[in-house]
Amino acid sequence: MNRHQIPDGIFSESTIPKHYRNWNKMIDYEELDLLFVSSLPPFHYNMVKTALKKGINIVCEKPFTMNRHESRELIELTTHYSAKVMIDFKWRFLPIRQKMKKLFQNNIGDLIHFDYHISSAQYEHLHLTSRGWMAQKQQFGGMLGAIGSHMIDCMRWIVGDEIEKINGFVHTHVPEGAGEFRDADDAFFIHGKMKNNSTFSLQLLSGVNHGFGSQLRIFGSAGTIVLMNDNTLKYGKGSKPLKKIHILQQENIPVHLTLEAKAYYPAFYPFLEKVYEYIIFDKLDRDLPTIQDGYENQVILDKILAN
Repeated sequence: MNRHQIPDGIFSESTIPKHYRNWNKMIDYEELDLLFVSSLPPFHYNMVKTALKKGINIVCEKPFTMNRHESRELIELTTHYSAKVMIDFKWRFLPIRQKMKKLFQNNIGDLIHFDYHISSAQYEHLHLTSRGWMAQKQQFGGMLGAIGSHMIDCMRWIVGDEIEKINGFVHTHVPEGAGEFRDADDAFFIHGKMKNNSTFSLQLLSGVNHGFGSQLRIFGSAGTIVLMNDNTLKYGKGSKPLKKIHILQQENIPVHLTLEAKAYYPAFYPFLEKVYEYIIFDKLDRDLPTIQDGYENQVILDKILAN
């Protein structure tokens, strides 16, 4: 439906947002302070590169690029241009995860093991619904890029240590559905060791009939932290029983938002505030994910996919 087919009273010339069919033209014609790159992963590299050369600040979706070589080239470009590049790892700013990180820093002692497992009941959905580009390995579709990149970033952000050894593989449990063939993963299994000698395990299953949500568990010499489904946080000192930690709920979520948007708001809004401060005041918050985080994340993804 084009503008002339829209019934009177719904839109007017003044209410229709300005839009472009060609992203290059938008960058050429508009004076942009910030560009969100939310396209398919194969387009991230060229879009970020073009915006960088025009001095436009960028927030890029994940996975950042198709491989670490593209990410490295973009990092090198930032040394020649003043634009700032941030990665949309917004879940760092979810209040309950911020609390979890503080518990880790002050109450866990020496890290022993980081464990993050997710299972989602998508078996029937995968059989009945088209996945489009998300089903295509060549487009960097699949759960490793969509969810695994967030899980890897969460671990790197909380632990603050570098990975020394890593093993992993991806798998497709539902390779056909809704008339399409899929070669992108719907499951992945990753484990390894950090430089400080702690271990980790990351796993996701989506092609199953029953899901049990997400559970992030951190085992330390002085206690244990458990985060379930991003809404329940527990901590146990030493070997004492786990106790629930109270977290203040976000109260100012706009009522007009959809349920999906309301779920993103508690993390995305504070993320945007830190993006604003970085662009306007050159104040880089220690939790704000930058282009370097995008590159480090990409290095890990490359190693997993190479196995």
